[in-house]
Amino acid sequence: MGVNSTEVAYNFGQMGSIYVGGTTGVTSNRVTDDPGLGAKAVFVAITFITDTVFASADAGLISETNQLFPSTQYTSTNISTDGGAVVDSVTFPAGVTIYGRWTGFTLASGSVIAYIGY
Repeated sequence: MGVNSTEVAYNFGQMGSIYVGGTTGVTSNRVTDDPGLGAKAVFVAITFITDTVFASADAGLISETNQLFPSTQYTSTNISTDGGAVVDSVTFPAGVTIYGRWTGFTLASGSVIAYIGY
């Protein structure tokens, strides 16, 4: 049997998860600088329970590092010279999971489970 790696567990969402089914914004502890165990926590995966749309602009999907993960704030990326489109008004279908590092998000509609990691 292999050794259980805490580092791997923390990076793959095994710090917990939350269900979000409303339009109130949520943030990770990284934003609030909570001095506890989760002080550097971010959302590392988001699974869509129903068809979901993030709120537009700054309150929508907030990436930890600008231009590296899908967000509602930036129209260009470090990944593509063509620039990535923001996810404003994009409907993510039920059953899809996206992976990245986000410090917070607000839904315009739908429901998700957001997984917490470092």
